[in-house]
Amino acid sequence: MRRGERLVGLFLLAAFLFSPVAIGFFQKPVLVAGVPALLLYVFAAWGVVVALLALAARRGPDEDGQA
Repeated sequence: MRRGERLVGLFLLAAFLFSPVAIGFFQKPVLVAGVPALLLYVFAAWGVVVALLALAARRGPDEDGQA
């Protein structure tokens, strides 16, 4: 899969993770280890997006041999 395709997929994943539909699942007064579930979700989703972006943006050849 080419880098551009991975970045488009990552954008779509991030758009879904931060959409009102996905965030709505965690808008409940629930505490996880004393922290609101919504806050944990937002930071966890942000961390996943940043980690996947770092992996997708790494330098190296694509499958078609281009750097």
